[in-house]
Amino acid sequence: MESIMKTFITVAALIFASLASFSSSAASISFPDSLSVTGINGETIFATHEIQLTKGKNLIELKYHDTFEVNADDSGAWVKSAPLYLIINANNQVQYQAMTPIIDTEDEAYDFINKPVISLQSPQGESKNVTLLTHYQVMAQLLLAKK
Repeated sequence: MESIMKTFITVAALIFASLASFSSSAASISFPDSLSVTGINGETIFATHEIQLTKGKNLIELKYHDTFEVNADDSGAWVKSAPLYLIINANNQVQYQAMTPIIDTEDEAYDFINKPVISLQSPQGESKNVTLLTHYQVMAQLLLAKK
């Protein structure tokens, strides 16, 4: 079942990519260390934190990961998310900075994973909140868009 979901995600990415113009870079996004980019428009990327977007719609696959120490003797507890997706329409040559909310504890990390909202900030100081999507949410959008 998971391979079927990944196939749908890849098909969705290819649809988004086919709608985009690949002739020039439209924008870039930098992500914090706790969010690693693992793919863009169906192409695998190995754990980077800054990407160039193509003009038009882009589908970005991310994973959240961080470690939290409970006490000095503890080696830390890793908190990791399943893949999360950001759909962004890049029409201008804007350099976005993605930011997560302040996450200081393991509980706050799980709260973020359950409701993953990031802030995209432009160099001009404009900011907008964007909800990251799960596999199921991206598939639902794809299926509903075909109707």
